[in-house]
Amino acid sequence: MDDNLTFGERIALLRKRKGLSQTEVAKLTKSSREAIGKYERGESIPNVFTSKSIADALGISLDELVKGYKTNGNRK
Repeated sequence: MDDNLTFGERIALLRKRKGLSQTEVAKLTKSSREAIGKYERGESIPNVFTSKSIADALGISLDELVKGYKTNGNRK
């Protein structure tokens, strides 16, 4: 996967690869579709628990989801 993607772009790419809609990811993570959209657009960053739920819904590890990011959420 391209390490130059933003966190939101990574979520969107992985979601699409799994053939899931934002609504489906929202249901799997007990979030709203609006929240998933905000994460994908970079308007908001999920907390660690929601990030783990998103990773689980996408069938990847949390490490894979956040790969390439510093602890403050910024790209390296």
